[in-house]
Amino acid sequence: MKHLKMLLLCLLAAVSTGLWAQKQEFTLEDAILTPRKFIPEAYLNVQWSPSGARWAHYDAVKGELVLETPSGSVQRITASDVEKAAGMTLKAVPPTYGWKDATTLYFRTADRVFEYNISSKSGKVVLQWDSNLPSVVVSPAFDGVAYTQGGNVYYLKGGSERIALTRDGGQGIVNGESVHRNEFGITGGIFFSPDGQKIAYYRKDESMVGHYPIVETNARIATVKEIPYPMAGEKSEEVTLHIYDTRTGETVQVAKQGQAEDYLTAITWDPSSRYLYIAELTRDQKHMRFNKFDAASGAFLKTLFREDSDRWVEPEEPALFFKSRPNELFWRSERDGNVHYYRYSTDGQLLGKATDGAIQVERVIGLVGEKFFYVATADAGLDRTVKFTDLKTGDVGFVRSEKGTWDGYVDPTGKYMVCTFTDLNTPGRAELVSLVKDGRRNLGKTVRELFSAANPLADYKIGTVRLGKIIRDNVEYNTRLVLPSNFDPTRRYPVLVYVYGGPHLQMVRNVFRGGADLWMHVLAEKGYVIFTMDNRGTPARGFDWESAVHRRLGQLEVKDQMLGVEYLKNQSFVYPDRIAVYGWSYGGFMSISMMLTHPEVFKVCVAGGPVIDWKWYEVMYTERYMDTPQDNPEGYAAARLTDKIGALKNHMLVIHGTADPTVVWQQSQELLRAAIDEGIQMDYMIYPGHEHNVPAPDRLHLFTKIFDYLDLYDR
Repeated sequence: MKHLKMLLLCLLAAVSTGLWAQKQEFTLEDAILTPRKFIPEAYLNVQWSPSGARWAHYDAVKGELVLETPSGSVQRITASDVEKAAGMTLKAVPPTYGWKDATTLYFRTADRVFEYNISSKSGKVVLQWDSNLPSVVVSPAFDGVAYTQGGNVYYLKGGSERIALTRDGGQGIVNGESVHRNEFGITGGIFFSPDGQKIAYYRKDESMVGHYPIVETNARIATVKEIPYPMAGEKSEEVTLHIYDTRTGETVQVAKQGQAEDYLTAITWDPSSRYLYIAELTRDQKHMRFNKFDAASGAFLKTLFREDSDRWVEPEEPALFFKSRPNELFWRSERDGNVHYYRYSTDGQLLGKATDGAIQVERVIGLVGEKFFYVATADAGLDRTVKFTDLKTGDVGFVRSEKGTWDGYVDPTGKYMVCTFTDLNTPGRAELVSLVKDGRRNLGKTVRELFSAANPLADYKIGTVRLGKIIRDNVEYNTRLVLPSNFDPTRRYPVLVYVYGGPHLQMVRNVFRGGADLWMHVLAEKGYVIFTMDNRGTPARGFDWESAVHRRLGQLEVKDQMLGVEYLKNQSFVYPDRIAVYGWSYGGFMSISMMLTHPEVFKVCVAGGPVIDWKWYEVMYTERYMDTPQDNPEGYAAARLTDKIGALKNHMLVIHGTADPTVVWQQSQELLRAAIDEGIQMDYMIYPGHEHNVPAPDRLHLFTKIFDYLDLYDR
C-alpha cells in the first residue's frame, strides 16, 4: 500500500509538472525586461520591385531579406550573401533597403550605402562616411550625405569632402534639426531635393525662448543643463528655411510669408526639384497657407490654397506626388470633418477629392493607373480597412474590409496587393490578393497565404482581452477589458482604469496587444480587471470628436471617462468601491483630474509625468488645444490641478523623472507644494536622471512600485 501511495504521488507530480510546463506564469520581469521576446513575428518592410515581378519583405528573426513572386518562388538574401558587397562583416542584412531597378537592391548601414544584384549576386559600395556622424541624411542620388553637428549643417560630397553649409550654430541658433518641438509630424530638419542637387534645411533661432533648468545629480556637485522650453503664452522660437545648391555652393533663404513665430511644416519638394512647397501655419494654429517657392532663388511664387478653422488646423504630412502625375499633388486635410485627401494641380486648382465619406484615411498605399489605394478606419475607429477610389469614375471599393486591422502594399502594375492583418486574437498574417476583376475572378480574391505568426504568449497563463462599446446619448465609446485567465463572472474583482485620453493616441483598437501593454496581463493574473476607454479628444473618430475638447482640456474627457466608471460599477463582477486609476503624461493629467473631481469614486490614483498646469507646458501643443493663457484664462483655471488638491480623500501616488524635458519636473512639484500648503497627504516618487519615461531596467522598479501601491491601498 505504501508503494502504491508513492506511485500515485509520483503520477500526480508528473501530471502537475506537465500542466505547469504547458502554461508558465507570466511575470513582471517577462513583461518589462524582455518585452521583445513577446512581440509576434511580423511581415515587415514590404516593397515591390519597380517591374512588379516580385516583392521583398524583411525577416527580423533571421535577419534576412525575403524575395517572393506571385507564382510562389522564394529567394532569401542572407548576411553572408551581401557581406562581400558591403565590404564588412554583417550579423544581419540591413533592414533599411530599397529597389534601384528590377534586379538591383540598395542597402544602408550606419556608415555606407551598397548595391546588391539579386541575379549575379554581386554588388558594390556606392557611398561611405564616418559612422560617428550624427543623424546622417543620404542624398537620393547617393552622391553625398548631410548632417547636423554643433548646430551647423555639413554636406559630405561623395561622402568625404566636407562642406559647411552654415557657421552660425550655437548661442541659441540651431540649423538642420527638427523644429517646433517635433509637433506637426516634424521628425527631421534636412530635406534633399529628388535629384539630390539641393538641400533644404531648417534654421531655428531660440535665443529669445525661456530656458528651463534640468538638474543633473550624478556628479559630486550637481550641475545644471538649461534647455529652451517655450511655455504657453510666452515667446516662441523663430524658424526659417534655407536651400543650399550642391552644384554652385550658394544658399538662399526661402521667403517666408507669415510672422516670425509662425510654423513651417509639411516640407514638400516638387518632383522636378525646381519648386518647394511649405505649409505656413499661424502661431494660433487657426490659419494655414500652402505656399509654393522657387528653389533656385527662394522667392515666393503663390499660395495654392488656404485652410482656416475656429479651433485648429494641423498640417502633419507633406503633400504627395506620384510619378504618373507630376503636375498634381495630393493633400491630407480634415477640412470637411474627416481625414481625407484632396487633389490639386501644382498651380493650386482643386481637382477634386481622392477620398470621401465618414472615414478617416490613415495611410496612402499608392496610386496605380486611376486607382488610389489607402487604409481607412471602420467601426468607429476600432478597425482598419483597405480601400480604393477610382479617380476617373469616382467609384469606391474595398480590397479588405473584414473586422480587424488591415494594411496593404500594391504592386506597380496594379495586379496584386500584399495585405497584412491583425486583430485581438491574431498576432499577424499576410496574404497575396488579386486586384484583377473579370468574369472569373473578383477583385480582392486571396491568391495564397504568405505568412502566419505564432502567438508568443501561447505557453503562458494569459487572460483574455475583450473589446466593447458604451453608448450614451447616441454617442458610442470604445472600451477594452483585460481579464484574468481564471476569470469567474460570479465573483468580484478590483478594477484599474488605465487612461490616456489625450490627442494623437488611440488606446482601444482591434489589434493584437503586446510590447508596452504586457504589464496589464501580469496585473490581471494578480486578480485585477483593467479597463480602458477612448474619450472625446482622441483620434480616429473625426474632427468634431477630436476637437470637442478645444479650450477646455480635462473637462469633457473626465466626463466621458466617468461614463466608463459608471458602466464598471454596474457590472456584477466589479467591486464598486475598489476602483483605481492610472495614467502617464496626458494620462497622468487625466488620472489626477479624475481622482480630484470624483474623490469618492477612486480608492487609488497613480499618475506619472503629469501636466498639472497647462501654462507650464509647451507652446506648440498647448496653444493648439487651449489657445493662450491670456486668451483663455477660464479654460486654464478649470484645468489647473493645484486648485483641486484639497478634494483628495484617498491615496494618490505621483511619479516624475527629474530630468523630464517634455513635462518639466516643476509641474508635479507644484502639486506637491499645494498639497503641503493645504495639509494634504500625497505620496510622491521621483526617478533621478530619468526623462519623460522610465525605461528598463528601472521600469521594473517602477511597475513593482505601482503594483505594491495598489496592493497596499486598494483593499
